[in-house]
Amino acid sequence: MPFTVADLKQKAAKAKDASVTKFHDTKDRYSSQPAAKTTWDPNYKKPPPPPQGRSSRDSRTSLDQTDASTSSTPSLPSRGPPPVVRTNTRPTAPPPRHAPPIANRRAVTGAEEGEKIDWANLSPEDKQVFFSWLDEFFARYFNIPAPPRSTSDTAKPVVQPKPTHPQVSKPIVSQGRPPATLPPPVATWSKPKLPSPSPSPQPSNDFVMSFPPPTTHGSAALDLAQYFHPSTHWDSAWYMTDPAIPPSLQGNTNLTYRATGQISGGTKTMNFGVFFADLSVCWYTVSFPTSGNADPNNTSVVRRSAKYLPTPKALDGPSLVEAHETYGETIAAFAESFAGTGEWCGRGECWDLADQALKYFDQYDYVSKPIPSLSRTHGHLIFEGKATGGGRMVGRWRGGDDRVRRGDIVEWRKVSIGAVGGPPGAKWTLGDPDHTAIIVRDSVPSRTPVDGEPLSPAEIGSLEVVDQSVSSAPDRREFDLKTLEQGEMWIYRPIGMQEYLGFSLDQLAVCPPGLQVLTI
Repeated sequence: MPFTVADLKQKAAKAKDASVTKFHDTKDRYSSQPAAKTTWDPNYKKPPPPPQGRSSRDSRTSLDQTDASTSSTPSLPSRGPPPVVRTNTRPTAPPPRHAPPIANRRAVTGAEEGEKIDWANLSPEDKQVFFSWLDEFFARYFNIPAPPRSTSDTAKPVVQPKPTHPQVSKPIVSQGRPPATLPPPVATWSKPKLPSPSPSPQPSNDFVMSFPPPTTHGSAALDLAQYFHPSTHWDSAWYMTDPAIPPSLQGNTNLTYRATGQISGGTKTMNFGVFFADLSVCWYTVSFPTSGNADPNNTSVVRRSAKYLPTPKALDGPSLVEAHETYGETIAAFAESFAGTGEWCGRGECWDLADQALKYFDQYDYVSKPIPSLSRTHGHLIFEGKATGGGRMVGRWRGGDDRVRRGDIVEWRKVSIGAVGGPPGAKWTLGDPDHTAIIVRDSVPSRTPVDGEPLSPAEIGSLEVVDQSVSSAPDRREFDLKTLEQGEMWIYRPIGMQEYLGFSLDQLAVCPPGLQVLTI
């Protein structure tokens, strides 16, 4: 017979009392003693089986070792956790769920045995009744008001447009609570765009200093060695002059050299060693007829050769600290012995103070001679930097030490800087164009310097020095590197020449045997 949803609702109401009675009967049947009055352990878990491939003896050994590492009491043989005592006080598990009782089943279907609902041909009125019934059910279940419903709600389906937001999280549904309602998605184009944070300025590591002079092949020594390659054309017999210095080196003050010569059978051989301010070294030899009529480019008659050492690499921290311990204190004390006395060192030039301090070790034959002052170089370079005005500074650390130390030597070039404790805004001019001073107090940078990495002069802090000039007697001063406004600076660590370069100055004329030199 035909069956409507309205009839279904009436029959469901009749089944309500039977369902409630059935629920109370089931509750009474499965009630039990409280867990607190039983000896059953609800947290009991069966111990896991021993790992595959290992014997039970291995498992006991591993457990004993773990106990020994986490407890100070003597470990006992492990037998696993004690068994749980199970008694008849453990609650009986409910029977497996089956189909609901007949009364419930009739409430769901709303029909007697043999009655069916024609779901495919429900009228709009039946649909309205059916969905209003569902609304009422869920409103009571979730304790929320039921929304009003009209027949137009079920007359045709409402298609919701897909959100334009690329990713929308699904609502989180908690048991017993209605699903959370998400706000409508906001179109990406309507969101205000925040300005990108500008990165903090970092000192550049790509800058060029005016000293040492630039080279073509990476070091002054290699540039000179290239001149002695057989393919290089010589414009004159320059080797017959005195001194026998190549044209490119004549008048160059950034070097020192030593030479020897001999004549045998009408052939003269000249050996030269040239030591440059970048600490590279070139040894060259020229043999030529004493008659002077040979073509300088005839390499079978005028024979030439060269060997060289490039600019040495930076040393590690312990080596630089050892150099400081050998020379630093003596150099600083030498400078301080002149400060405030009104007596100048040497000619009174600023450079003389560093030069004479390094030469002071010549009288001690048990101390390796340090690298001498050569142009504006005074040993191992540990820092170079400059300021270009407007607070712009760049710098670079060199070597493994972590600070400027007492006895280091600083070179200034056309520097404008403020003195610590001086009048606000007052500036000192250091270098016309160059100025030399000896550092007499350690300076620890504000962050740990790394070899080859950028380090601003301001990060070093200040330098306390002793210096002099022809118009100013030696005195102690302190300059604030944060106020460096213009100019360049270099800091050197005095160091033994033999230890750093592998030879001493008195071996410069001829390349020492066994020295690892390069050729072209």
